Amino acid sequence: MILDNYQNFLDKLLKDVEGKGIDVSGYNLDHFGYQCSSDENYDKLKPELEQVARLISENIVGNRRVGIFKLNTSLDYKDKKIEAVEIVAPKEGQVCPSALEHAEFVIDTDFDSFVKKYPNLPWDTSKVNQPTFPMVTLKLSGDTQVKFHLQPVLEIVGENK
Repeated sequence: MILDNYQNFLDKLLKDVEGKGIDVSGYNLDHFGYQCSSDENYDKLKPELEQVARLISENIVGNRRVGIFKLNTSLDYKDKKIEAVEIVAPKEGQVCPSALEHAEFVIDTDFDSFVKKYPNLPWDTSKVNQPTFPMVTLKLSGDTQVKFHLQPVLEIVGENK
């Protein structure tokens, strides 16, 4: 199952984030995401996740399916409780591995102020004005990235905690 190695994935991701000089200790580690290599892989993972989580939202975001799942029991990671997991189908023509791919944090300031704290990093700010899931993104090592939102994903999709 995709949740089996989430702690190792988050350990490496946070080491990469810290290596960039970003302090995320005060932010909510909202969820992490799994990039599927194919639509078939996405369709196979949905029922697996539904054994431990409830599908809250499945929409087309960025020309691909994105499923948001609320975990039946939150995952513990260090001092954080993770309540949601996201799976992402590939965009048409995208070649990528099936793997844990990103983690998302909720920040306590606006995007512009947050990005200005770390001016020497190559932020992707192209999604700050999108109507759903506005965010800033930073590519890390390999195929991983970290994303920053203004609200928890379960609030964005209308799920009350």
